[in-house]
Amino acid sequence: AVVSTQSTGNIAIVISYLLLYFFEDTSTLHLVCGLAMCGLAWLVLQQFPTVDMISPAFIGLVLMMIVNHITAYFFFKDRFLSFSQIIAYFTLCVWLVPLQMILGLVAGENVLPTSLSSRGNAQPSAYY
Repeated sequence: AVVSTQSTGNIAIVISYLLLYFFEDTSTLHLVCGLAMCGLAWLVLQQFPTVDMISPAFIGLVLMMIVNHITAYFFFKDRFLSFSQIIAYFTLCVWLVPLQMILGLVAGENVLPTSLSSRGNAQPSAYY
Protein backbone atom coordinates (compact mmCIF):
# COMPACT_ATOMS: atom_id res chain seq x y z
CA ALA A 1 0.00 0.00 0.00
CA VAL A 2 2.93 2.34 0.66
CA VAL A 3 4.31 1.93 -2.87
CA SER A 4 0.99 2.75 -4.50
CA THR A 5 0.67 5.86 -2.34
CA GLN A 6 4.20 6.91 -3.27
CA SER A 7 3.57 6.27 -6.97
CA THR A 8 0.43 8.40 -6.77
CA GLY A 9 2.45 11.12 -5.05
CA ASN A 10 5.06 10.89 -7.78
CA ILE A 11 2.41 11.30 -10.49
CA ALA A 12 1.01 14.33 -8.66
CA ILE A 13 4.48 15.87 -8.56
CA VAL A 14 4.94 15.35 -12.31
CA ILE A 15 1.61 17.08 -12.94
CA SER A 16 2.67 19.92 -10.63
CA TYR A 17 5.91 20.41 -12.55
CA LEU A 18 4.05 20.51 -15.85
CA LEU A 19 1.54 23.04 -14.49
CA LEU A 20 4.34 25.21 -13.12
CA TYR A 21 6.10 25.08 -16.47
CA PHE A 22 3.06 26.18 -18.43
CA PHE A 23 1.55 28.70 -16.00
CA GLU A 24 4.43 30.05 -13.90
CA ASP A 25 7.11 30.32 -16.59
CA THR A 26 9.70 28.05 -14.99
CA SER A 27 12.79 27.27 -17.02
CA THR A 28 13.12 24.19 -19.17
CA LEU A 29 16.15 23.13 -17.12
CA HIS A 30 14.05 23.28 -13.95
CA LEU A 31 11.33 21.18 -15.60
CA VAL A 32 13.81 18.59 -16.87
CA CYS A 33 15.53 18.34 -13.47
CA GLY A 34 12.20 17.90 -11.70
CA LEU A 35 10.98 15.26 -14.14
CA ALA A 36 14.34 13.44 -13.96
CA MET A 37 14.09 13.43 -10.18
CA CYS A 38 10.57 11.94 -10.39
CA GLY A 39 11.74 9.33 -12.88
CA LEU A 40 14.63 8.27 -10.66
CA ALA A 41 12.32 8.20 -7.63
CA TRP A 42 10.01 5.91 -9.58
CA LEU A 43 12.96 3.58 -10.30
CA VAL A 44 13.94 3.52 -6.62
CA LEU A 45 10.31 2.85 -5.63
CA GLN A 46 10.22 -0.28 -7.80
CA GLN A 47 12.33 -2.08 -5.18
CA PHE A 48 10.87 -0.40 -2.10
CA PRO A 49 11.20 -1.15 0.88
CA THR A 50 14.66 -2.51 0.08
CA VAL A 51 16.67 0.54 -0.94
CA ASP A 52 20.14 -0.15 -2.32
CA MET A 53 22.12 2.96 -1.44
CA ILE A 54 24.85 2.25 -3.99
CA SER A 55 22.51 1.64 -6.92
CA PRO A 56 22.80 4.10 -9.82
CA ALA A 57 19.11 5.03 -9.45
CA PHE A 58 19.49 5.98 -5.77
CA ILE A 59 22.72 7.92 -6.32
CA GLY A 60 21.13 9.67 -9.30
CA LEU A 61 18.07 10.50 -7.19
CA VAL A 62 20.20 12.12 -4.50
CA LEU A 63 22.18 14.10 -7.09
CA MET A 64 19.02 15.21 -8.90
CA MET A 65 17.51 16.34 -5.60
CA ILE A 66 20.56 18.56 -5.05
CA VAL A 67 20.38 19.92 -8.61
CA ASN A 68 16.63 20.45 -8.21
CA HIS A 69 17.22 22.48 -5.04
CA ILE A 70 19.75 24.64 -6.90
CA THR A 71 17.45 25.24 -9.89
CA ALA A 72 14.57 26.04 -7.52
CA TYR A 73 16.79 28.56 -5.72
CA PHE A 74 17.51 30.36 -8.98
CA PHE A 75 13.83 30.29 -9.89
CA PHE A 76 12.75 31.85 -6.59
CA LYS A 77 15.56 34.39 -6.25
CA ASP A 78 14.21 36.42 -9.19
CA ARG A 79 10.58 36.45 -8.01
CA PHE A 80 8.98 37.98 -4.99
CA LEU A 81 6.87 35.27 -3.39
CA SER A 82 5.82 34.75 0.18
CA PHE A 83 7.63 32.28 2.36
CA SER A 84 4.53 30.06 2.53
CA GLN A 85 4.44 29.77 -1.28
CA ILE A 86 8.11 28.85 -1.43
CA ILE A 87 7.86 26.29 1.37
CA ALA A 88 4.75 24.80 -0.24
CA TYR A 89 6.70 24.29 -3.46
CA PHE A 90 9.61 22.62 -1.69
CA THR A 91 7.30 20.44 0.40
CA LEU A 92 5.21 19.19 -2.49
CA CYS A 93 7.67 19.13 -5.38
CA VAL A 94 11.03 18.38 -3.78
CA TRP A 95 10.58 16.67 -0.41
CA LEU A 96 7.32 14.68 -0.73
CA VAL A 97 8.58 11.40 -2.25
CA PRO A 98 11.78 11.17 -0.14
CA LEU A 99 9.78 11.86 3.02
CA GLN A 100 7.28 9.16 2.05
CA MET A 101 10.15 6.70 1.57
CA ILE A 102 11.63 7.54 4.96
CA LEU A 103 8.27 7.29 6.70
CA GLY A 104 7.53 4.01 4.93
CA LEU A 105 10.82 2.55 6.13
CA VAL A 106 10.31 3.77 9.69
CA ALA A 107 6.79 2.32 9.82
CA GLY A 108 8.24 -1.18 9.35
CA GLU A 109 10.41 -0.78 12.44
CA ASN A 110 7.35 -0.71 14.70
CA VAL A 111 6.47 -4.32 13.89
CA LEU A 112 7.41 -6.94 16.44
CA PRO A 113 9.77 -9.62 15.17
CA THR A 114 8.08 -12.98 14.66
CA SER A 115 9.12 -16.50 13.85
CA LEU A 116 7.14 -19.36 12.39
CA SER A 117 6.37 -22.13 14.82
CA SER A 118 6.22 -25.77 13.85
CA ARG A 119 2.43 -25.37 13.46
CA GLY A 120 2.89 -22.66 10.82
CA ASN A 121 1.52 -19.66 12.74
CA ALA A 122 3.66 -16.65 13.59
CA GLN A 123 4.67 -16.17 17.19
CA PRO A 124 6.61 -13.31 18.79
CA SER A 125 10.31 -14.00 18.88
CA ALA A 126 12.65 -13.16 21.75
CA TYR A 127 15.51 -12.57 19.32
CA TYR A 128 15.92 -9.20 17.70
